Amino acid sequence: MANPSTAVLILAAGASARLGRPKQALIFNGQTLLQKIVATALELGSGPVLLVIKKEDYFDVPEKVEVIKNLNAQLGMATSIQTGIEYLKDRYPDIEKVIITVCDQPFITSDLLRQMIEKQLETALPIIACQYGETIGTPVLFHKIMFDSLLGLNGDKGARQLINQQPQQVGLINFPLGNIDVDTEEDYERLIKS
Repeated sequence: MANPSTAVLILAAGASARLGRPKQALIFNGQTLLQKIVATALELGSGPVLLVIKKEDYFDVPEKVEVIKNLNAQLGMATSIQTGIEYLKDRYPDIEKVIITVCDQPFITSDLLRQMIEKQLETALPIIACQYGETIGTPVLFHKIMFDSLLGLNGDKGARQLINQQPQQVGLINFPLGNIDVDTEEDYERLIKS
């Protein structure tokens, strides 16, 4: 069972510039990509579920999901992470870990997120990331000792900066389907045909 002190932070404030329309609203297997990741986070049941969106966006999500508006989303993913971590530290000072995830990886499951929590408990490493092929990326779990480092991020590379700076502090979970994400119309077409 998951430790009840792990929040899930869903980043959904991206511009979807290459796609040309909000990827959060794309339909896959009868639900939007955003609905899918929200349902996955709620199913995990490990703690609060936080959703960071652009100030002008509105998404219909379950009441249990706490929606946070990123007033500076145009400045990059780091601002969404900062907005979420600031909210988390303010509202949930006892939270020990956060899983940062995105909505355009449709094969994220609650079992995968649970494995991340278990790996962190087993290894005591402050960062647990997913590996797909040669890529290390989202979702990523951070222990609270990393929260201040997350607040210091900048640009659009997100938390990858911390992973690259401290590889010895990173535990990995194999997630072969993690390389399937939706950034372009071609990606979406491949996804719905799969």
